Amino acid sequence: MLQAVFARPVGIFNNWFNKVVAYCTRGSFCHSEFVFTWSEEQADAYFCTLDTPLSNSYKRYIEDGKLHICFYILWGDVLSYRLLKYQHNNPFYRIADEAQSANVPINVSMQEEQKMVSFLLNQCGKSYDYTGALMFFVPLRNSMTEYDQYYCSELMVCTLQQVRQLPGVNASGVTPNHLYKLLTN
Repeated sequence: MLQAVFARPVGIFNNWFNKVVAYCTRGSFCHSEFVFTWSEEQADAYFCTLDTPLSNSYKRYIEDGKLHICFYILWGDVLSYRLLKYQHNNPFYRIADEAQSANVPINVSMQEEQKMVSFLLNQCGKSYDYTGALMFFVPLRNSMTEYDQYYCSELMVCTLQQVRQLPGVNASGVTPNHLYKLLTN
């Protein structure tokens, strides 16, 4: 199961910068990320074919037979992933509740989810797209399905385009609030 998660500027995202981002992008959200929820069997079948650090560490994060993998990029950081739990002492590693975020289910097949995760793993380590994030209202780059750097919603659009979702959308001009509207209308 795949969900697009849209964070409000509350909880771990409660700071002036994120409030300005939500306001300037005309909506309630300051950040977006993907959360993939797989059964232990689905995770085992996928990760047994890979040789990544994630392949060797995911088992201890299985909770109630499920693994929750979040792919994200934050201002000043590089594209990465984190494994989530319902109960964790650090809120960054917890599954967000409805007060902190809006979750939008993305209807794709398991094969498409795996293709998306493979794409995201290959993008890990890429830097944050400061120019794109600050100039979202004037897309500076041609529409592509892969970039050298990303901001959160740009990454999500590119990932969805790997499985033929959101065709014709220029990822470099999409904010979390715009993406939320694209996915819910």
